[in-house]
Amino acid sequence: MATAQISIQRYQLPESLEGPDARPFIEASDLSNIIEREIWGNDDHCHSAKTRFESARPNGYEDRSTYLAYDGDRIIGKALVDVPLTDNLQTCYALVLVHPDFRRRGVGSALYDAVERHALENSRSILMGWTDHRADFDPSQDVLVPATGAGAYPAASLAARFAIREGFSLAQVDRCSVLPVGGEPTALEALAAEAQQKAGADYAVVDWVDRCPDELLEQYAQLRKTMSTDVPMGELDWEEEVWDGGRVREDEDRLAREGGSSLVRAVLHKPTGRLVGHTFLERRAEKPNIVYQEDTLVLSEHRGHRLGMWLKAANLLAVAAVWPGAQRIYTWNAEENRHMLSVNIELGFAPEGYTAAWQKKLEA
Repeated sequence: MATAQISIQRYQLPESLEGPDARPFIEASDLSNIIEREIWGNDDHCHSAKTRFESARPNGYEDRSTYLAYDGDRIIGKALVDVPLTDNLQTCYALVLVHPDFRRRGVGSALYDAVERHALENSRSILMGWTDHRADFDPSQDVLVPATGAGAYPAASLAARFAIREGFSLAQVDRCSVLPVGGEPTALEALAAEAQQKAGADYAVVDWVDRCPDELLEQYAQLRKTMSTDVPMGELDWEEEVWDGGRVREDEDRLAREGGSSLVRAVLHKPTGRLVGHTFLERRAEKPNIVYQEDTLVLSEHRGHRLGMWLKAANLLAVAAVWPGAQRIYTWNAEENRHMLSVNIELGFAPEGYTAAWQKKLEA
């Protein structure tokens, strides 16, 4: 596969990053960081090659492949393809990146051709991908709006133009929000106390760092399973993920290999002894100032008791003690998820950017 002097090659992940065969992976990781800085204007979402290496390893739940674009022996682009193995068996998840100095030369299209070929070879009929943009555009101007009518993404952006040209449609827009850490905790304490009072005596919060207690493992896995489809998914053809205790442990082990840590809070319904909600945060040692707010879920039959607010406020209050170097917390929510967005605004999160979810149906 080639375009002019550009060659596209599938990259075989090495056993480690120590040998000469790891050089392409390290260069490709540096390229990812160039793109992250270009998008966000900072290093907050950059990662080391070690972190990306652990994330790129295939496991029993996803097969992960990398394609690299070369100009001579210089890496100028990359494409990542994740193939789910236990659920969403019609789908591939893809990412295409091109070095800013080599755009508009067909590199992205050549990489995308490799992605689509990979998907079809794995009998997949749907491709999904995500792109980011800072919140520095006028949403009333030239924007794309998903079918849900919630959110907007700049139509003139490089990512949007590339996605539309390759036949993708805008399926959803997420809002990226950020919360500074280290301010006066009084407001968070008040929100947590008010929510706990609203929840009443039937509920209690349990928490752990890094590893779920064995006795809660399968219940926690069921919450992760429910989370996969309980949140708004826009026009994405997303099926419920398969989660069990083994997948939770794989997720925890991967994060540990990346030098990461998690802070989890779950809510226990005391009359039944069941977990009915959870929230968790993640941080990596290489980036001690940045925390990511991940899932927050309360089972539908237990909503209306401010359990989500209780969980999130209590977890955020713990950040300064567990991770004293933390400065900023990032989170993503679908624009149509107005309830959770309002909770985040109440907690002090402010818009930082937007993530577009793209989808394409493939023909065999």
